[in-house]
Amino acid sequence: MTRIGKLRIVSALSAALAALLGIWTGAAEPPRQALAVTADGLPCPCETILEDGVAWVSLRAFSRFADDEAEIGWDGASETAVVRTDALTLSASVGERIITANGRLLLCPAAPFILDSSLWVPLRTVSRAFGYSCTYDPEGPAAVLIREREAVEPRDEEGEDRLYWMARIIEAEAGAEPFEGKLAVGSVILNRVCSEEFPDTVWGVIFDDRHGVQFTPTENGSIWREPGEESVRAASVTLDNPPLWDDIEYFLNPVLADSLWIPSEREYAFTIGGHAFYR
Repeated sequence: MTRIGKLRIVSALSAALAALLGIWTGAAEPPRQALAVTADGLPCPCETILEDGVAWVSLRAFSRFADDEAEIGWDGASETAVVRTDALTLSASVGERIITANGRLLLCPAAPFILDSSLWVPLRTVSRAFGYSCTYDPEGPAAVLIREREAVEPRDEEGEDRLYWMARIIEAEAGAEPFEGKLAVGSVILNRVCSEEFPDTVWGVIFDDRHGVQFTPTENGSIWREPGEESVRAASVTLDNPPLWDDIEYFLNPVLADSLWIPSEREYAFTIGGHAFYR
């Protein structure tokens, strides 16, 4: 997936992220360019097609390959497929870029679609759900799958704690912002967790006060506000996937900000809603 954080034009940014809201504008039937796939060193029998750098596979076919006892259901009203195995519960919908797997929200590079009466999903995303690592050999082109576990792991106690705090900071800072603005705030928190310059936990980043209060909600008490469903969803997407923007570490509302340190010292990246984001 192209790094959206490199874009400077807000309209292009919003268009690229619109699919996160489940918006599906339709697409031509993808060309049937075959992609060779091996799983644990053996050929994978599932037909795989390649379009615009994304490998697609039938969800039904791949599920039965990964677990021959997989149960696959279909809800025609919502155009949603549900897969159940002993280790995995997965749901995927036409036009929705988020696949739910064991409670985790896995972001697809493009939205699933119907082809030949079957729901097709990105190979990299569905293989991750079933516990495979997926790498590509562009010279093939070919995809290489290695089974590492039975399925993507549900959140453990530490993961639930990270979600608890991420949802609260997103709600407090961006509760009234669009969904992509919530994701950007979440990316700032996650990028700080991954940086050596900040604490290494979500809680630690939020309450970091070594150089003064970093996030106003910890001072005015709004961090304790119960997060809405969209904030929880944004927090889940943030934590269950690589950062959508891997280089932003600061943001502010230029109308409300008391300090101009960030605009004067950091590189501007983009603006979403009421927030300006900086590298």
